[in-house]
Amino acid sequence: MENRKYFDAIFHPRTLAVVGAPQERPLGWPGIFGCIRDYGYPGRLYPINPRVTHVEGVRSYPDLVSVPEPIDLVIISVPAPAVPAALMDCVASGNRNVHIFTSGFNETGEEKGVELHRQILEIAHAGGLRVIGPNCMGVYVPKERLTTWVNPSRKDGPVAFVSQSGGHAQDFTGFASRLGIHFSKVVSYGNALTLDSTDFLEYLAGDPDTQIITMYLEGVKDGRRLLEVVSRINRTKPVIILKAGLTEAGTRAVASHTGSMAGGEHIWDAFFKMSGAVRVFSLEDMAHLTLAFRHLDTTGGNRIAVIGHGGGIAVSAADACSSAGLTIPPFSAETQEELRSFIPSSGNMIRNPVDAIPIFIDTANIQQMLDLASSELDIDMLMVSLSLDWIYDVDGGVHINRIAEYLAGHAREFVNGKPLVVTWRTYRNDPRIFDAGLRIERLLLESGIPVYRGFESATGALARWARYHRFIRERIPV
Repeated sequence: MENRKYFDAIFHPRTLAVVGAPQERPLGWPGIFGCIRDYGYPGRLYPINPRVTHVEGVRSYPDLVSVPEPIDLVIISVPAPAVPAALMDCVASGNRNVHIFTSGFNETGEEKGVELHRQILEIAHAGGLRVIGPNCMGVYVPKERLTTWVNPSRKDGPVAFVSQSGGHAQDFTGFASRLGIHFSKVVSYGNALTLDSTDFLEYLAGDPDTQIITMYLEGVKDGRRLLEVVSRINRTKPVIILKAGLTEAGTRAVASHTGSMAGGEHIWDAFFKMSGAVRVFSLEDMAHLTLAFRHLDTTGGNRIAVIGHGGGIAVSAADACSSAGLTIPPFSAETQEELRSFIPSSGNMIRNPVDAIPIFIDTANIQQMLDLASSELDIDMLMVSLSLDWIYDVDGGVHINRIAEYLAGHAREFVNGKPLVVTWRTYRNDPRIFDAGLRIERLLLESGIPVYRGFESATGALARWARYHRFIRERIPV
């Protein structure tokens, strides 16, 4: 309970102080103080700068001791040699929650940086400081209008992101917001002086605003604790992890980025197997998988029906599903007979995957197809694949919108409660068709249907999403 109180203050601060807030904004970037102001932080914001009286029209204080009230979160943005003194000021003023933005410590591998790291660690432990960083971007909480980077989304959502990298925190939240994925809390924690990934995980486990936890990890101080915490949380909130630094070159890069020990690949293979955490391999991959967890409920298995048309879809879909770990069982003879009642045999495949242009001529055909496919006992989920080049040529894109509106609306009444995702593709060099794809993507995402550009990202996400639910079923008795 005591730790939760401190973390509540960090993620929901009523007072903030920025040590090292400059009188003028840095060239090309608003700076930490400017980012906080521009984003609309509503709390009391105190610039700390002994050389000026005001920063951007806000009264400045020479040190934290001079500030007239306690500070929920102190952000330190001064050169590395000045950080020890800034931490001593935190201790003297009784302000224990600290984010050190500054870099130049043990991640440099140089004697001066390592010595500075030793000093600030000693001060932090002696003074009971809870430190995010150093060498990190800190926290982003849309609901509290709090950020330390430039203009992220202002919408909040149920996804949390714990990232050792500040750049990845910015990149992932930006990319994910384009897919309609929004965040409850994001923390970039850098070198993990006193607060490590496991500390934030413990807090997010009980956070009512967080339903899905995503992570970018380079290294961890206590692997056993990470395994225990992730294994426990993963039973109720899926934990999706991008583990970096598993190659020899990556290990060297991790050491110079955050000063972490990356660990061997076989160790992490065992970690994922034991904890049930869902593994991803890039930020884009993490966003695509999060999309499935965000909008789909659960599944009884990994058997999929693929419904599309044109361009060798049956072979492409079969290969993508097989590579990802999904199975494509053939439809029953009864279902195939019913499909033949409105799908001619010439040039149209109906066993599963379905490759049949007539399905997409009329939304009534789509409805009948979805109803028949989802009624199959051997089908757990459905994927509709749209080849936009052909559909666009029907009437300049009008029919594309008609199909998208149907899939976003009435179609879900005919899938018998089974998960539905959509993929789209265009190979023609025509910006009008690509723009049509963006429009239907936005419409479907806003309606809560996961949308992917191509088979591989869709099948990879669905397979791991299904595997997670199987893992949970096997370990939690009904």
